[in-house]
Amino acid sequence: MSYKAISIMDAVIGMAHNEFLLPAIQREIVWDCNQIEKLFDSILSGYPINSMLFWKYKLPIFSEGDENKSDKEEYKFYKFLDCYDEMNPRNNHNSEFDQGGLRGTTITAVLDGQQRLTALYLGLKGYMNLKKPYYHVGKSKSYEKKFLYLNLLYDKKNNKNLDDANEYEFKFKTQNSVEQDNSTPNTTYMWFDMRNLLDCYSTSQFRDKLPSWYSDLSSEAKDRIDDIYDRLKEYFKTKEIVNYYEETTTSLDKALQIFVRINSGGTPLAYTDFLMSMIVSQWIEGKEKIYSTIDYLNEEYNFNIPQDIFLRACLYLTDSPLIFKADTFKKSTILKIKNDFDNIATYLEAACAVFKKLGYSKDNLGSNLILLPVAQYLKQNNIINLAKNDLLSIKKWIQLSVLGRVFSGQTPAYLTALRKVITGTIEFPLEKIKEASAKIGKTMSFDDEMLETLIDNAKKGSQISWAMLTLLFEDNDYTGATVYHEDHIFPHSKLEANDKQKASIGNFIANLQLLSGTINISKSDTMPDEWLKNEFGNNEEKIKAYKERHYIPIDIPLTLDNFDSYISKRKKLLLGALKKKLS
Repeated sequence: MSYKAISIMDAVIGMAHNEFLLPAIQREIVWDCNQIEKLFDSILSGYPINSMLFWKYKLPIFSEGDENKSDKEEYKFYKFLDCYDEMNPRNNHNSEFDQGGLRGTTITAVLDGQQRLTALYLGLKGYMNLKKPYYHVGKSKSYEKKFLYLNLLYDKKNNKNLDDANEYEFKFKTQNSVEQDNSTPNTTYMWFDMRNLLDCYSTSQFRDKLPSWYSDLSSEAKDRIDDIYDRLKEYFKTKEIVNYYEETTTSLDKALQIFVRINSGGTPLAYTDFLMSMIVSQWIEGKEKIYSTIDYLNEEYNFNIPQDIFLRACLYLTDSPLIFKADTFKKSTILKIKNDFDNIATYLEAACAVFKKLGYSKDNLGSNLILLPVAQYLKQNNIINLAKNDLLSIKKWIQLSVLGRVFSGQTPAYLTALRKVITGTIEFPLEKIKEASAKIGKTMSFDDEMLETLIDNAKKGSQISWAMLTLLFEDNDYTGATVYHEDHIFPHSKLEANDKQKASIGNFIANLQLLSGTINISKSDTMPDEWLKNEFGNNEEKIKAYKERHYIPIDIPLTLDNFDSYISKRKKLLLGALKKKLS
């Protein structure tokens, strides 16, 4: 390997022209805006950014109908990302580089340094679409496009945390906020858009990008800004600070070995990314297939299945060992995953559909590993839609598993045991699963003390509260068009206005019931006694029946003054009902 260096400007131009690319074994961007800002501060402060490793690779030339094409020769490369989008994570997948027009030419693939180079590219050429604090996820108005700016008037001495302060202030900001800050003269902010830097070839061109009130600054302030531009020009345009080793091997296997070696000695590369690189080395299309399937399942079924869970699903559904280590992902295992991938995706989706029918999503399901035994059962029996008895058994199994927290700790061993029990069964083996679980300390039986603890800890929106509520209201049809909401019997807004402590207590299952979405919306923040009267008039029998069906005490008025007594009585009613249903 030879040692070389280029400027940041040359590196960014190279990325823009696809002269620098990413091999398929590379992971995707993991840095956040704070890390990018810190990198730019370090560079402008004159700190080294560590060496990188590039790989010179000549793209092969194929003639039409060439039978000697091999997977390795058709190795895929990807472009650098110029936008990071928190609203649409699918957009954060690097797009594939079309090799067709450049056959026979040499490209530079980045084996080490991807995160730093992507950060430089985003800061000097791109942007980040980031969620606003406290706004809801998924709504377009909750996100704003931000670009990297440098505050030319920042003075480290004015920072209260002087020891921890950056030398310079780089910030991802919206154009509107910058225009507002730069609109009137001040001594605190003058933001420079870093996307303009590469096009500034002189101090005068640089000054043309600054607010008009730059001319009114003191000579001292102007001198400092000129000094900053000189440093920007030196460290980002002229000085060759991107140091790299250049590997020229023609062997893709050797490139992978180098990649693994430089990334396995520390923690920068997540082990899942390392395993993904091993899959891609043997199965070129695997990366795109896996990412697109994960994106589809998460979007279609409102799940949050991460990459590591999906890889475990691949192992689980191909009857492979479940321990995450390099030896597990040997060539024969990857070949099994590749050959059976369509079935893996089909039946994992079918399992997601089952959970969706039962009202589960990323909002109330803590462990996605619970999907795998259901997917196995569906796959081995070649079924997509469950019979009613099986659906009820799986529903009960999910409830018991969540309440018993059986998927916390030692999950590979537990999943292996479940896979053994389920293999070959025609009906979902709930009782055998309970027996096998008990043998390895995963209990699905609950005494009074355990149930009381669960009741005290079942907070609205948690997987425990949903499991309990679907158990208590088991006659509801969760597979139909009706969507059920977790409803506060005593409205949270009324409790909060009356007593913060009561509001906190009222956010747990002792104050929760399941109502159809339509009814819950119409109920709004009406107090319980008032709402019952609106619904049933003065018909005491119907009111009593409703309270009994919803485990609500019938012997006290449902007023704020009686809230503590109501909570105590309802906990006892819930405990009795759960004991009966779990017996």
